[in-house]
Amino acid sequence: MRKSRTGKLNTKIVFWQYKPNSGPEPGEKEKKILYKARAEIYDPSMKDLEILNGKGTKKAVTIVIRDPRGKYVPTNKHFVEILDYRLGERWNIMDVRQDISENRFLTIVLGVTNDE
Repeated sequence: MRKSRTGKLNTKIVFWQYKPNSGPEPGEKEKKILYKARAEIYDPSMKDLEILNGKGTKKAVTIVIRDPRGKYVPTNKHFVEILDYRLGERWNIMDVRQDISENRFLTIVLGVTNDE
């Protein structure tokens, strides 16, 4: 695992999912915020690119956050909004890796797929 230090967790991010419309119309459009955090963001490693291979990903980044220790558990049904003008897209969660040895951080591979 890439070593991360607290000083590098400087970009705000928001994890969210769609929730049902509040009106009489069926469907899902509104966002439900699940968790807010600060992250270190970097280009995907070769290991991350192997995970993305064959998933139709046109853009990808890897983020590292502090382990929420059960307050939030990221899944591939959730989305991430990176609060940085350079990365302001809806990112899909493609993979989540635990820091088993130190239990301090989560590494999450994000991607923008071709069908978006």
